[in-house]
Amino acid sequence: MTLYKRNIFLYAICLLFSGTLCAQNAIDSREPYNPVNMQSRLNLDFDSYYFVAENRFFAFRPGFYYGVPGKRHLMGITFPVVHSIFSGDFAGFENTTGIGDVKFTYIGVPVETKDALGLQRISTFLEVTAPTGNEILGRGTGAWVFKPGVAFSFRPDAAFHIFPQINFQFSSARLNSLGGGDGVPDLEDPSLNDKLKVISLSVPATFVVDDWAGWVSLHPEYIHTFVEDTYFLFLRFDLGKMIGERTAASLNITKFIAGQPRLETMFRVRFSYFLDNQNR
Repeated sequence: MTLYKRNIFLYAICLLFSGTLCAQNAIDSREPYNPVNMQSRLNLDFDSYYFVAENRFFAFRPGFYYGVPGKRHLMGITFPVVHSIFSGDFAGFENTTGIGDVKFTYIGVPVETKDALGLQRISTFLEVTAPTGNEILGRGTGAWVFKPGVAFSFRPDAAFHIFPQINFQFSSARLNSLGGGDGVPDLEDPSLNDKLKVISLSVPATFVVDDWAGWVSLHPEYIHTFVEDTYFLFLRFDLGKMIGERTAASLNITKFIAGQPRLETMFRVRFSYFLDNQNR
């Protein structure tokens, strides 16, 4: 091997190694696995929803989140484009594409500790979904939906994180929704039902793999809807990885476990690009 080729080879090894180090350091500072992440970022979500009655829809959800310096306040907005596919006869509207319901997000952190382990933060959040999508064509719920909640960030171990959270979801009027699908339109019966009154409890648990600059999460969620007096139990599996210092990619698979079967499985591929030049 010539000296020139040897130098190029060593440079490539150093570049790869430095990229791995950047990703390992970035996963600790960016926390892409945190459901109440306070970093400014761009998200690109590609969602696939499959229902028991063989209805399904697909969504592309670009989102922008701005974290105020100090990591105490974050605001975000998401613009979905939805493609719905119905298994029944809807007079030519069984396969349509259009704008879905726009979502606004606010997260605040009233309590934050400096402890290395144990309770890290208590966060409050509010999600507001505007009825911009057509509910009859399965692209929206047809009403304003509000979801206030509280999330806790625990770190029992250096590589282990738990994010228990509770939220209450309600609507401004009668709407077309699953009731147990986080405001997801109900393709089984695309008509207005009662108002939404749902409480949700979830305990996401995440293990960070530093050597791989990635993470693995299990996310059990119990949802109870008061209008129908029924419940839903879902289990989500997340697998993610930092790609360089600013970009993260993840795969989320949500599976229906028990309750009233409507939404069967959801797949999500997410890309996040963090806008911060440095940690704040």
